[in-house]
Amino acid sequence: MGEFRVHRVRFFEYQPKAIQCIVYGKEINRVALSRSDGSIELFDLKNDWYQDKVIPGSESKSIETLCWQGERLYSGGLDGDVVEYDLKKLEPKASASSNAGPVWCLTTDSHGKFLAAGTEDGCVVLFDTDYHSLQYYRSFDKQEGRILSIAWNTSLEVILTGGVDNMRLWSVKSGHAVQRMTLGRLDKHKETIVWCVAILSDMTLVSGDSRGRTIFWNGKQGTQIKSFQMHQADVLCLAVHESEKQVFSSGVDPKVVQFQYTTTSRESDWNMWVRTKIWYQHTHDVRTLAVTPTEVISGGVDTNLLANRLGNEKNKRKMRSIPMHHLVGVAKERNALLLQYPDYLELWRLGNTRKTSDKDGEVLPEEIPPQKLIQLKTKDGQHITCSAVSPQANWMSYSDIDGLKLYRINMTEAESIRPSINIKKVKKHLPAFSAHRLVFTPDENFLIVATSCQQIVVISLEEDSVSVYHTWENYSEDSIHQLSVSPDSRLVAVADLSYKVTVLELKSKEVVCQLPSYKSTVTAMTFTPDNQNLITAYADQKIYEFDVQKKEYSDWCRKVCNNFPNVWMKRHQKIFCICTSPNYPDKIFFSDLDKFFILDKTQPFPEKYTRPYTLVARPNSSKMTAFHVCTRFRYLMHMDFVHDDWVVMVERTKLAMMESLPMAMQQKKFGT
Repeated sequence: MGEFRVHRVRFFEYQPKAIQCIVYGKEINRVALSRSDGSIELFDLKNDWYQDKVIPGSESKSIETLCWQGERLYSGGLDGDVVEYDLKKLEPKASASSNAGPVWCLTTDSHGKFLAAGTEDGCVVLFDTDYHSLQYYRSFDKQEGRILSIAWNTSLEVILTGGVDNMRLWSVKSGHAVQRMTLGRLDKHKETIVWCVAILSDMTLVSGDSRGRTIFWNGKQGTQIKSFQMHQADVLCLAVHESEKQVFSSGVDPKVVQFQYTTTSRESDWNMWVRTKIWYQHTHDVRTLAVTPTEVISGGVDTNLLANRLGNEKNKRKMRSIPMHHLVGVAKERNALLLQYPDYLELWRLGNTRKTSDKDGEVLPEEIPPQKLIQLKTKDGQHITCSAVSPQANWMSYSDIDGLKLYRINMTEAESIRPSINIKKVKKHLPAFSAHRLVFTPDENFLIVATSCQQIVVISLEEDSVSVYHTWENYSEDSIHQLSVSPDSRLVAVADLSYKVTVLELKSKEVVCQLPSYKSTVTAMTFTPDNQNLITAYADQKIYEFDVQKKEYSDWCRKVCNNFPNVWMKRHQKIFCICTSPNYPDKIFFSDLDKFFILDKTQPFPEKYTRPYTLVARPNSSKMTAFHVCTRFRYLMHMDFVHDDWVVMVERTKLAMMESLPMAMQQKKFGT
């Protein structure tokens, strides 16, 4: 398959944040989660859990609760505001103050007209969301202590809240409490906190509290039906399946417990709640749960998102906490890397060696170590949405929610010593909108910007000034999430989340062609070295090659597009890096988070129903197959070619990410 020398980069200290909330939107078939840095990630379940959107956060903002209302997404936090998000622009759309302190919990009525928030001051606050608005409506009677959990039964017009030592049922019409249920204490000096509540259509209430108990209540009479001591510490979250026959709980001791409403015996018609299953998969506190029709989803301090298939214990999914969008940029001609952290950028020069070896996997000694050249921080801790560096590292750009920033870099040539660097900010003639994606052309004449308003803006770069060269207005119906420029800097390919892929010509400002409509989202794409073909990888694991000149799929693509082996199509990890090399014109190089692949177009595909271990050829294998794999790198955050046969592999090991996590709850295990 050819020899490669690899820059194995491990100095990118990216650290994923803890998951705060997870909510499932049935109407939109998406899962939204928030992290402790205030960012929100959206997963498209139609495309097999593809993370297609990220709403950046801010160090000054916190998100304590999320809520779907149809296709609209809301959050509440410590600033006391309820915020609605624009899911196309990926930014806040509207906000309204609770007028009652921080918002700890949020729920919606089934009609999609009102939100109810539980606040620090002990008030239930209603917000009117009808007619696409968001405004304060009214408050219920104030109670003593904060409201930490809330649930709404629209048909009976009651709201259930949980706080300190008690739960309350509220009448939506009057705003008065109609039922108060008191919880006992394990220690008279220690309060019992009701962290989570749920209310079923038959007025069965469910609560999870700081004693580790999950309790089922008769809401009509205010009495306990059954209490389960399944957790050794606080129960922080509950989730109810849409059938209302299954309830899930979890918390500080990181296990997920399933309760089921079932008959006590085959001969009996009497139903009761029983504990049926326990999952032990998390290492730290589980802060949030959600349920789809087929899966229970959990997340917490260990930063991982887990999905367990209901009724099938072997079908488990672990979504890595590394985002799908690129956090690494490569200046190929300068041998430099741009690393994107939440609120700052770092430009590094890669190390170098003149040594070579015929031994596979040998570590070559560094003659020149990597050097950090630039660290650039954002204003007021704003989170970066995207960034890019030009091939010669003469330009650097990033965008946050406030807009696009562009910098001119002057760097002296110095191999063995630290180069002299001068960086200057360009302030004029930049688009007023923030950007979702950025890419420089290889000749450094243009910066391509996919704006938050679904525009494609081409910025002309000159030595001392910049100007807007051309704008494609109203290009897309949804967010643009992929950009790729041809090696000759003539064409740019644009992919959006409405499944549209278009090739544009920069100098003539014309649309060259549009790829045939396909049912899946593009996860990565690149041009071939001869500028003739566009290679696209999709969320359903297909890889297509489109001839831009002929405006049709290539001969190779037509031959193999329906012959991908079943074991390949069943993969869950998405291809998020794909590239080609002029030294290997018949090979496609790509990676997911766990593996680096080479697809040789000159070799045959395996049989469609081949066994998993015969799908790919391992290194040094004599077996002839189109798929070759390397599993030495985990977790891969970026992969690309630089000089000749050098490949950059940026990885972040699991151990490195786990080291910064807080201590988990100590649990006694058998034999210790």
